[in-house]
Amino acid sequence: MKSTQELEQDGFTASGLARYQGTVEAYADTLHIKAITYGDADKAPDLPREVTHDHVRAAAHLIANSYGKDKASSWWVVSQVAEYILTATSAFALGNIDKNWGTPVFVISAVIAGILIAVRLSKSKSK
Repeated sequence: MKSTQELEQDGFTASGLARYQGTVEAYADTLHIKAITYGDADKAPDLPREVTHDHVRAAAHLIANSYGKDKASSWWVVSQVAEYILTATSAFALGNIDKNWGTPVFVISAVIAGILIAVRLSKSKSK
C-alpha cells in the first residue's frame, strides 16, 4: 500500500488521494472475502480453512473480470421472467387446444415469448 506522502509526491490531489485509498481498501476487502470463499470451497469438512496462493489469484481474477461488465437492468430481468411465464402458458394452452380458449392463448403467448426471446438474443449478440 502506498503511503499518503508517496501519493502526494505523485501528484494526487486531496480528492484523488481519498478516492484512491477508498478504492484500495474496498478492493482489499472484496479480495479477502472472495479468497476466503475459494478457501472454504476447497477445504475438507474435518480440516481448517487454508487460503492458498491459488485461492487469492482466483479471487483477483474474478474481481478483475467483473469490472466494466454491464449489470442486468430490472427491465431485462422482468422480460426474461415474462419469457418463461409465456412459454409455460403456451405449453399449457397447447395441452388444452381442444377448448375454445386454447388456440388463441397458445398463439398469443407463443408469439410474444418468441419476440422476447428474439430481442434478448439479438441484444446479447450485439454486445
